[in-house]
Amino acid sequence: MGTDRRSLKIGFLQHGRENSAGTRVRVLYVVKYIENGISSRNPDDLTDCDAVIFQKRYKKEDVIFARWLRSQGKKVLMDLCDPVWDKDYPAVYFDITGDRQEDFEELLDLSELVMVCTPRLKEMFDSQYSVKSKVLIDRFDLAIHRFDKVHTQKDIYTILWHGNKFNVPSLDLARDGLEKLYRDIPFKLVIVHETGAKRLEPFSFDTEYKVWDLQTINDEIRKADITINTHEPNTYKSNGKTVKSWALGIPCVEKNFYNECKRLLISADTRNREAVSKRQLVEEEYDSRISAEEIKDICSI
Repeated sequence: MGTDRRSLKIGFLQHGRENSAGTRVRVLYVVKYIENGISSRNPDDLTDCDAVIFQKRYKKEDVIFARWLRSQGKKVLMDLCDPVWDKDYPAVYFDITGDRQEDFEELLDLSELVMVCTPRLKEMFDSQYSVKSKVLIDRFDLAIHRFDKVHTQKDIYTILWHGNKFNVPSLDLARDGLEKLYRDIPFKLVIVHETGAKRLEPFSFDTEYKVWDLQTINDEIRKADITINTHEPNTYKSNGKTVKSWALGIPCVEKNFYNECKRLLISADTRNREAVSKRQLVEEEYDSRISAEEIKDICSI
């Protein structure tokens, strides 16, 4: 028989702080909708929890805490949004050799379930490990992603891209399409990035680089007419940047950049219809309250 969901205390041992996208999306946006939920970077704050989710945590001290939790009959789960075990992904690989590999694999063994963000990442994980895994998609807190955008025709449009410093080069996937688009429609490109990102080879159109800031990123996206998400084919990453734009009422283009950007920019009516349609989709499928309910179900079994 499962545990009563209403009395269950669920803890998140979070990896980073609020400016970490993974922690923000997979912990902070979710825990606020769990009645007895708590998140902390300190294991001592979570000792009275019935279940603890280790969000990208697998150091020696984390293993010791997981052992103690299991000795007390409490649930241990892991949450991963990158293939940290795979050296083919150097931006996220943390070299699990020696003691680090032992710690990572022991924490996997102590876990009843590993949650991952996409079906592709689940495939990658399942090909390496036998621990049960489940996809829990990235979702957003709609209380802080308000939808009040009204699109209008303009003389010059704004296309926005946002991401971390490692992903800025992926904008070259859209380069040819954007250069062709500029010959038809005037626009500027705004690139919102982490500190330390390298600048790209210049485009023929106005390009503005801005450093990402948690307090202003939503407003920056709302200023745009459309956004673009230039992820690699068959990526393990989620479509979180796209969903974030949808939540804020901004259409997002992920491929076929010339045709899709042109289709949206030539018509404010098209952008407004798409904004309403995608916001409805977000409310139905990408609301972080859905993740909260899924986690309560997982932890009550």
